[in-house]
Amino acid sequence: MEKQSNMKRNPSFYFAVALLTLTLTPIAIYAQNLGDSKVFSPVAAPGFPEGIAVNGNTFYVSGPAAFGQPLGSAYVKAYDLKTGAFEANYPITITNPFAGMSGASCAAFGPDGDLYVVEPFVGIIRMSLDAANNQSVYSSFVPAGPSLLNDLAFDDDGNLYVTDSFAATIYRVPAGGGAPTVWFTDPRLAGDPDVPFGVNGIRFDKTHQNIYVAVTAENGTLNGVIYKLPLVANPPASSLVEFHRYTLATGLPAPDGIAFGKSGKLYVALAGTSQISVLRPDGTEEVRYSGPAANPTGTPNPMPWANPANIAFDKKTGSILVTNHASLVPFDPNLFCVFSVFVDDKASPLP
Repeated sequence: MEKQSNMKRNPSFYFAVALLTLTLTPIAIYAQNLGDSKVFSPVAAPGFPEGIAVNGNTFYVSGPAAFGQPLGSAYVKAYDLKTGAFEANYPITITNPFAGMSGASCAAFGPDGDLYVVEPFVGIIRMSLDAANNQSVYSSFVPAGPSLLNDLAFDDDGNLYVTDSFAATIYRVPAGGGAPTVWFTDPRLAGDPDVPFGVNGIRFDKTHQNIYVAVTAENGTLNGVIYKLPLVANPPASSLVEFHRYTLATGLPAPDGIAFGKSGKLYVALAGTSQISVLRPDGTEEVRYSGPAANPTGTPNPMPWANPANIAFDKKTGSILVTNHASLVPFDPNLFCVFSVFVDDKASPLP
């Protein structure tokens, strides 16, 4: 009995027992599965979020990307990358009074650290994102025909490439800004008369030697197509190569924004079928995610993916952040949000 009581008083014994218990008891650790999705941030009125870009510990959302929005309605909103909490609103103050309406589609950070936003009725607006909300016109577009400036991307030399979904054209703006010039145009970049959105999302691969673009609804077929082009001064039509084709087998796919992962995979927002497609470096499709997104603190729960538009990477979690554009469904302001999808990948380095 004395030996047993000494054992009870021995601190080393208790430590050993506790350590053994920890090694034998399963520890509950939350493990995300590929494709797990949750609402990250609601996007307040006027909603219709499209562009998304990450800088440091903040991500920025641009919109509204919808026709008929009142003059002065365009915005950039800032959110905390860790918590998703709203931080600041930056109204876009530069408008085209002759258009009678305003909006914003996509956004990208330039080499100077400023944010560049597509305002389709003005051109490219440079935003300092400072307390004074300083803005300037980086490149003014005066279209000669139907035009819908959509997405943008910088190359290593600071040149800016801008897609025009209604003109089947990719424009180039020289480093430092100024007048755009036609870099590449081709009938294969045109949309269909029934769904007139042609060339849309644009990104460089990790070598920064090739440009990839999404055609939302190919003229004559309504298929979605991802094309590849070499980054040269004047690419010939023969250099436009099909990388992947989305057919109508499961509905109108309508690829919109695209983003490369560090893995070399290409992530594609399918606005028509409300999915995220993952393409391998050889162009074959690896998987397609469909949501919905968990939304335990909001309504609706779960949140349906509704016409996802653009993609940015959360560098800390291996997830992508996606704007829920909700433009092709019955109007519901609760649907305007950014949701995350766990893909176990990181962003391919940008210029």
